[in-house]
Amino acid sequence: MNFNPRPFGKDNDEKKLDFPINYDLKVILETDKEINIQQRNLELVLEDADVNYDFVKSQHSSKGNFVSLTMNITLLDKDQMGYLYHRLKLLPGIKFAV
Repeated sequence: MNFNPRPFGKDNDEKKLDFPINYDLKVILETDKEINIQQRNLELVLEDADVNYDFVKSQHSSKGNFVSLTMNITLLDKDQMGYLYHRLKLLPGIKFAV
């Protein structure tokens, strides 16, 4: 699984983030489960991390092996961002999150 603990670049190469921050979180998952279940699992992770979110879209890969879920999220601080990405790593079938 690919996991990006610094979705906005390296700490020393980029400006520090100003929180709260709003951005589109994109999660790539294997399509071994129904999209409804995967979306709900992602929502549960966001809720557990106390992250405000809005569903943006889902899209299947050209061969149908993967699905991307995009959620617009608001993070309040660096600790919340770290906790969210820690929890995302635990999602079944996750391949990538940015």
